Amino acid sequence: MPEWTEDQKKAIYHRGHDILVSAAAGSGKTTILIKRIIEMLKNDGEDIDNLLVATFTEAAAQEMKDRLLSSLKDELNSETDAKMRQHLQKQIFHIPMSNISTLHAFCLSVIKKFYYVIELDPNFRLLSDDTEKSIIQEQAYDNVRDSYYSSGDIDFLRLTDNFTNDRSDDGLKDIIFKLYDFAITNADTNEWLENLITAYQFKTTFSESQFYQTDFLPQVKARLEQIREEVLRGIELANEDELANSYLKVFQEINEWLLSLEEQSPTKNYDEIRTLLANFKPKAKKDTIKKADKEGKDLSFLNDASKIRADITKQVTSLYDEYFVKAETDVNDSLRIAQGLIEKLVEVEHSFIKEFDRLKQNNHVLDFNDLEHKAVAILTGEVDGHKIALEYYQNKFHELMIDEYQDVNAMQEKIISLLSCENNHRFMVGDIKQSIYGFRQAAPYIFTDKYAKYQKDDNPNELIQLSKNFRSSVAVDDFVNQIFTRIFDQKIGDIDYDESSKLVVGTNFPKSVDMTNEFNVLIKNEDDETAKRQLLITQAAKRIQKLMNNNFQIYDSKIKADTDEEKVRPLKYSDIAILSRTKENNTDLISYFSKANIPIMVTDAQNYFQTTELQIMMSMLDIIDNPYQDIPLVAVLRSPIVGMDEEMLSKIRLVDKRETYFTAMNEYLNFENADQHIKNSLESFLMQLNNYRDFANKNSIARLIWKIYQETGLLEYVSGVPGGKQRAANLHALYQRANSYEENNYKGLHQFIGFIDRMQKLDKDLSQPNSIEATEDTVKVMTVHASKGLEFPVVIYLDMAKQFNMQDVNANTVFDAHKGIGITLSDNDSRLQYRTMQRGIISNQKKISTVSEEMRLLYVALTRAKQKLIMFGFTKSPDDLLKTWDDIHPNGHLINESARLKANSFQNLVGISTLSGDDRNEVDENHFEDSTCQLDFHLISTEKAVDNQAKIIIPKKAPVEPSSLFKQSVDDILNMDYQHQEAVNTTAYQSVSEIKGLFADPDDEQMSTNLFNQDKKNNDARYNLGSFAKPSFLTKTKQVTAADIGSATHLVLQKIDIEKEPQINDFESLIAQMVNEKQLTKELADKIDCESLVKFYQSDLGKLIVENHENVSREYTCSILMSAQKLFKNSSNNDSTNDKILVHGIIDGVIELDQGIVIFDYKTDNVTSQNLHELISKYSGQVNLYAEAISAIKTKPVVGKYLYFLKINQAVNLEETKR
Repeated sequence: MPEWTEDQKKAIYHRGHDILVSAAAGSGKTTILIKRIIEMLKNDGEDIDNLLVATFTEAAAQEMKDRLLSSLKDELNSETDAKMRQHLQKQIFHIPMSNISTLHAFCLSVIKKFYYVIELDPNFRLLSDDTEKSIIQEQAYDNVRDSYYSSGDIDFLRLTDNFTNDRSDDGLKDIIFKLYDFAITNADTNEWLENLITAYQFKTTFSESQFYQTDFLPQVKARLEQIREEVLRGIELANEDELANSYLKVFQEINEWLLSLEEQSPTKNYDEIRTLLANFKPKAKKDTIKKADKEGKDLSFLNDASKIRADITKQVTSLYDEYFVKAETDVNDSLRIAQGLIEKLVEVEHSFIKEFDRLKQNNHVLDFNDLEHKAVAILTGEVDGHKIALEYYQNKFHELMIDEYQDVNAMQEKIISLLSCENNHRFMVGDIKQSIYGFRQAAPYIFTDKYAKYQKDDNPNELIQLSKNFRSSVAVDDFVNQIFTRIFDQKIGDIDYDESSKLVVGTNFPKSVDMTNEFNVLIKNEDDETAKRQLLITQAAKRIQKLMNNNFQIYDSKIKADTDEEKVRPLKYSDIAILSRTKENNTDLISYFSKANIPIMVTDAQNYFQTTELQIMMSMLDIIDNPYQDIPLVAVLRSPIVGMDEEMLSKIRLVDKRETYFTAMNEYLNFENADQHIKNSLESFLMQLNNYRDFANKNSIARLIWKIYQETGLLEYVSGVPGGKQRAANLHALYQRANSYEENNYKGLHQFIGFIDRMQKLDKDLSQPNSIEATEDTVKVMTVHASKGLEFPVVIYLDMAKQFNMQDVNANTVFDAHKGIGITLSDNDSRLQYRTMQRGIISNQKKISTVSEEMRLLYVALTRAKQKLIMFGFTKSPDDLLKTWDDIHPNGHLINESARLKANSFQNLVGISTLSGDDRNEVDENHFEDSTCQLDFHLISTEKAVDNQAKIIIPKKAPVEPSSLFKQSVDDILNMDYQHQEAVNTTAYQSVSEIKGLFADPDDEQMSTNLFNQDKKNNDARYNLGSFAKPSFLTKTKQVTAADIGSATHLVLQKIDIEKEPQINDFESLIAQMVNEKQLTKELADKIDCESLVKFYQSDLGKLIVENHENVSREYTCSILMSAQKLFKNSSNNDSTNDKILVHGIIDGVIELDQGIVIFDYKTDNVTSQNLHELISKYSGQVNLYAEAISAIKTKPVVGKYLYFLKINQAVNLEETKR
């Protein structure tokens, strides 16, 4: 900015009182804030340590520190005074530790410094993961619910019945959690909860209640005023047109009736108003118009008058239906029931908060809300009669600077108010027009209250308006101003968009560059959301390609040139941002833009659990939990895990159309005409599924998920398809989430699935782990929320027609920070519901606040653009769309409240404010403009585009003959002789059993020469057993093998009690127990030679084991790193084999004696006197390796190495054999 405006100077230099800066988009509020700090440090002699600067995000705090540091260094370099240089140097050193942070970070520092004031254990962890917090919340609610259930509390059962259905009791859980979110951010949580009951309290009748006077009647009056606005519009229309004048008497009578009702309502009770509304029927009739009088006349005004008359009746009927269906006696009865439910709900909420706090304390964690509450407790807490923490910070901070003040909540405002005192002042910067975090309980009323108060003459504090926009072109400013002049006021939007609020142009874009705003509405009779989304995306891709191909020029103020006309350059992809309300477009954007060769950077793709790979995995987990679920079962069968097609699935279903699909599958296996291929696939799948179900009962969810990945190859499969890196990251994230779930003491697959379902239901789905690396020149894709604080030369808004989310408005239970909670009474027997008066009032207020926030979101989206706005919308009927807009006649003024509340999309907000019949000028067919705000409006038919996918241009390049240098470089790379090739051919891991023959003689370290100088079919650089055993599930015969007997014998020897010498009955008893527990089969158990095992323990080695049983480790796992040169001695290049090889194995037993280690290994081979020496030679290398590894682990010598051959009951001491 070349120089400061007068308002900016006020924000920089004014002192001595509280200041609220209302900073419009692009007004440079961060720059102003930094300049104010610099001036305070340099000219006021202030220290950075005495300033509290609170930002909304950690990124904003870091950016402010970086910019402040840079500015201070510039000041230091230009400063000549030694004392001032020393002062500035001190500030530079202190910036990293300064109190420039989020409010949460400041609260954390308060807790760490003064934890003892509230006797808090300082050893806590910040609960920053939403998943972990949700898990603890779930556990807290489960504990509270179970406690109430076990006590047989009748009132709790009634409460549960009212908020739940016959499938589950999760309805009440949802209410408890939502109520918590509102209560915990309030300045006084307990008081706010107790006040919920007030709205439902009354003495004798509803008309005598406080709620009737303070909330109900004002709402009825407001609705009557909305109806009267429509009536006055009808009167105005009737006075303007001769034919419409036939309705004048009707409108006038209705107007008088409404005025009378508004005037009388404060003195009338509920039933009296109800009667007046029920009897609404104007006596005046529309004047008759002869057919001849209509001929050749414009009938549009008459039709509009007729529509207004019908709408008035509809609105009066709607008012009656919403609030006056029941007589007052019935209303009284309902309120008594509701009061009891609310009282119980508040009690349960208190119990939940207490239990939630207890669990967090037990886990030594605090969440972000706790930081605020603990900080307040510390600031208000006393030690020896003094509020030591509060006094410390009030004396420390000379000014409290709060950025993004429009987004603070009530609890954060309480903290700021506590810190404020006579010794300091508040400097608050924000813009109510950009308050878009209502879902996080941001309280814009805090900003608007001060905004109104600070304008009064008798208020000592100051309001400063920064309206000059140093970001956007005049076209963007004019467009934004026209829209919000017509839709913003204090009731809807929370601010009057007057001259002080309008954007003032602060840029010098040359007229030669294109700044025209574009609004393109696609026409297609299409209800499928996916198809609409793809049409919008392909049109956006086409528009970007056209901009790039036409060498679109961007004004860049950073270019050094003599004139603004010269500060232009061609458009780059990085100049473009695509904004949308949600992330649901992002996955398709990645796919379609990659086809069009448009580089794109997406920070988050669509919702995590909606991705294909996660849906497959969740379906698999669903059927492992319960296979009698048709949809997830068919999803798995159709997936790459099984790979069945639709025809195969249909054949299975035709076997049994009535029962579950799982039943049909099992019946198909016995179907005589079954397709053998399908039958084989089902048999394999069912065997696999049963294995997973058994595994799930004995193992963690995380291990189950990993087992599925390993055995199905799903992880490898998704890695190989488009977007594989992201898909693999998604699957890894699921494993990590399951692990996190179980680490918080939650167990069970069914509970985990329910937890995930609940997260999706509450729209708390996890965002995808980001695996996309940013590149400089890419189109940026983000939500409007994520774009706040950013700017781009060209902004494309993708789906202007997306309707506002009114879920919270239309819900049976609604919440409001001021008015509390409105509930619906449910009768589960009759299935009837009755929405209480409180619910109706709060829902109406919620609608206003929701539409207000959506308007502010539109403001943020539009003001991200520096030069050009391009918007895309959608309609099935352009005539109906234009008619909707034409029904509004803003005439340059504020649009009536009813019409603004009905505008349920950005498309309609823009349409009614810039493209109504009064504003829209036709250029040619389906092309209109509004020159006052430099808007071009196109209606685009997509019928042709559908046939050719909107004709995305895929660039084609002519083939280029490579140069000789390029060819030579390619040859060199492809034919490169890697000098360490032998290292590539050597393994990094060996099992003892694979290389046991190579160490038969422990003194002979020479490896056999079969690695490098012996021909090998597979050229393997790994010693192995030659072949893999056939998997058990592929083994056709069930005969017991010698290997099976050997494994079973080892297992028995591992489990037998060795505190005393085992006898025959000990072995037989243990084996019987193992058979009973399904650890051994009966056939295998019968083959175990118990007598040989008894004789083993009667031998000298066996007695040594029993005598030292406390020092015996059985099935001892050991590993050792060995030099590759030691294993691969015949390498021609020593450099290739100087790495380490991991050798791993398990020995049957280790005895740790004072003088050293004794190791032993049982063998069940068939031994004779002829082959004994051969077997000793075979296994000695294995034992020698074990000895080397265990000696290194235990740091003791091995004094005995035994092979025990059970068949001949003979122990062989390899140490003696060596000698």
